[in-house]
Amino acid sequence: MSKWEKIRADFPVFNNCTYFFTNGGGPVSKSYVAKAQELLTAQSELGRGVIPAWDAEVENIRAMLARTVGATPSEIAFITNTAQAMGSLTGMFPKTFEILTMKDDFPTSFVPWIHHGHTVRLVEPEKNGAIPVSLIEQHITPNTRILILSHVMFRSGYRHNLEAIGALCKKHGLILIVDATQSYPINEIDVKACHIDILIFHTYKWAAAGYCSGGMYVSRQLLEKYTPATMGWYNVTYPNPDFDTTQDYTQFTPKKDATVFEPGTPAFVNILLLGEAMRTIETLGIADINAYVHTLISYLHEQAAKHGIEVLSNFEPQHASAIQRLKITPEQFLRLEQHKIMARYKNNMLTIGINFYNNKADIDAIFAALQ
Repeated sequence: MSKWEKIRADFPVFNNCTYFFTNGGGPVSKSYVAKAQELLTAQSELGRGVIPAWDAEVENIRAMLARTVGATPSEIAFITNTAQAMGSLTGMFPKTFEILTMKDDFPTSFVPWIHHGHTVRLVEPEKNGAIPVSLIEQHITPNTRILILSHVMFRSGYRHNLEAIGALCKKHGLILIVDATQSYPINEIDVKACHIDILIFHTYKWAAAGYCSGGMYVSRQLLEKYTPATMGWYNVTYPNPDFDTTQDYTQFTPKKDATVFEPGTPAFVNILLLGEAMRTIETLGIADINAYVHTLISYLHEQAAKHGIEVLSNFEPQHASAIQRLKITPEQFLRLEQHKIMARYKNNMLTIGINFYNNKADIDAIFAALQ
């Protein structure tokens, strides 16, 4: 049995349906559920006595996330979701900093910035959803200071070339903020090689880590220049911390590493469950996951051509992602539902989220139902 078949067997969702809705949210594994039961049982039996071991494990998981993106542990913060992370960045930069982002991007990329008074300019994608680097460069103005984009566009599935985007930002002196929620950990990302200043990834999709967990990389160089606006008791240091005595806690200094984005007590259970999911990712290997998913993408395209189904996400290989779109009719989608194939369908577009637990038989099931 291959490692892909073994991991698939750990996901009970396939006992109920053919699952292609990872772009909306991934299922969790049996081992994840067992870990959750273990953690909650320990807390029920030990109360706060679990904290020393949990604190140490949180730092192990921080180091694990850092390894996956080529960062150091001190550059990684835990987040609950992308919106929370992006919101924590507003107020960090002067309002004179103009933001450039994508019109086709998820609202998280622009809503908080508009609300906080930044000028936000939007890049309109090409008709097929592609957004070439040259098109982005055309929209840069003398006031543009921050570029925000999703590594993989949630609607079209277009995958940006992060090395080329990073080189563009370096050329124009821009701060680069990347949302990798639709690509982490399917695609390899090296934050240093790509000149990424901030990388945000919510892990309830492709990492299959459940809701309310994720990570944010923030470069040390950026933290030396800018300080977040939101402070709590946990992301500052005190001259003489001793919460058993009354003293002047009005004197504090914001932390100097990425934990400055963690203002309160960690979401221990969520983080520890993220660690359980990431151990699976480390076992599979991100490079192998990427290669495997791309074999399924190629197979999907082959079968679509064979069955006369139009592929709407037919980008060049370097821009292809695990989000694939097919043009089908409402009647065809009804047949998919009748065959218990779960995927998003809107405006005659079927969006297929392919992950490491899918296989060619899943893809065959789509076309068998469509015919």
